[in-house]
Amino acid sequence: MVGAHRQFVHADESIQRLPELSLLAGSILSYLAATAPLAPTGFWDRQPKRTPGRFRRILMGKSFPQSYPLPRQLRKKASVTDHLPKGILAHRRKTTALAPFALP
Repeated sequence: MVGAHRQFVHADESIQRLPELSLLAGSILSYLAATAPLAPTGFWDRQPKRTPGRFRRILMGKSFPQSYPLPRQLRKKASVTDHLPKGILAHRRKTTALAPFALP
């Protein structure tokens, strides 16, 4: 839950959502720390305890993001606006043959 106190959100729904998500993540981390096997953090740690901070430090030493192969694209987004122009082409002004200020 470190970092959850620095919320820079201003929408009414987001103000409530971030603390709820941080509490959920903290609960999951506490549960995983309580059920994981004990692991000392160094030679000085003769009686290791099951704490979320210790569990987080153990996870930091693992190479999960690099060792686990993730797909290049997680899911295909079914877009109903696929036919519309994107980027600069979407807001570029179109020239018309008869401008309202042109003389006939």
